[in-house]
Amino acid sequence: MNTFQIPTDLFTEKGYKTVNGIPHFYRIIGEGEPFVFLHGGPGMWHDELVPFFLDFAKSYQAIFYDQRGNGKSLMPHIDETTFTTALLVEDLEALRQAFGIEQLNIIGHSWGGLLGMYYTSQYPQQVKRLILIDPAPVNTPLLIQAYERLMTRFTPEKWDYLQALYESDAFLAGDPDAHNEALRISEGATFYNKAARDVYLDTAVFDEIKAKNTVAISGPAREMKLNVTVQEQLVNITCPTLIIQGREDFITPEAAELANELIKGSQLFFVPESGHYPFIEAKEAFFNRLYAFIEEGV
Repeated sequence: MNTFQIPTDLFTEKGYKTVNGIPHFYRIIGEGEPFVFLHGGPGMWHDELVPFFLDFAKSYQAIFYDQRGNGKSLMPHIDETTFTTALLVEDLEALRQAFGIEQLNIIGHSWGGLLGMYYTSQYPQQVKRLILIDPAPVNTPLLIQAYERLMTRFTPEKWDYLQALYESDAFLAGDPDAHNEALRISEGATFYNKAARDVYLDTAVFDEIKAKNTVAISGPAREMKLNVTVQEQLVNITCPTLIIQGREDFITPEAAELANELIKGSQLFFVPESGHYPFIEAKEAFFNRLYAFIEEGV
C-alpha cells in the first residue's frame, strides 16, 4: 500500500488542546480567515481531508482536528455515555473558545456535515458560514435509505466478504490490515471516480491506535446514527449555508434537498460526475463553487 505522507513543515501549528477532559489532536495550515474542518465517520480522522485542501490553505487558515475517540484524540473510556453527539457538539464549542475564534467557518464532510448542523442549530450565533459536503442525512430513515442504496453497489459475494471481515477476530482486535482492507471495500464503493478512490485510500490508512479507536466507538456511533434528531432544529440555522453533494453519491439527492429546504436561505449545488468525495473526484467544479460561496460574504 502506498501511503501519502503530508510534509510536516506545512503545519504552522499542531498539538493537543484538552477540552471537556479530552485531549484533541489538531493541526493548522496557512494563514488568514480560519475555517474549521469536521471529518467523517465516526471512526475516521482528519488526515482524510488534509491533502485535498492544501491549495485552500494558501488563501485561508485551515484548522483540522480529530474528534473525541477518533484518530489521535484518545479517550480512557468509551461507551454510550462518553461518546455522544451532544458531547461532540460541546467539544467543538469548547475548541472554538480555545482557538479564540469569535465565529466559526465550518466545513463538514459526511458525518462531519451532520455534526456541523447539530452544532450550528445549537450555537447559531457562533457560526459565520456553514459548508456541508455530502452531509449525512438529517433523519434516520434517510440515513438507512442511503446505506441501502450503498449496498446495491456490491456484488453479493463482496458484501458477504465485507460483513465477515467486520465480524472477524482480526478486525475486532483492531488489526490495521483488517481495517484497511474493510475501508478499501466499503469506502471504495462510495466513489464514482475510481482513480480518485485510489488517491483517497493512499491517505486514509489505519494504524493500530486508529483501528482500536474505531472498534471502541462502533457501538455508540451506531446508536447515534439510529437516533438522528437534527431535522427539527435546522430552523435555528441563520448563517449563510452551502450544501455541496456529488450527483452520484450513495446519499440520495432527496436528503440534500430536504436539508436545503429546512435551512433557510441555504444554497444547494450538485457536482456532476462525483460520488461521496467531490473535493477529490471533481476538484475544479467543487472548488469553484466553494470559493464563489465564500467570496459572496466578503
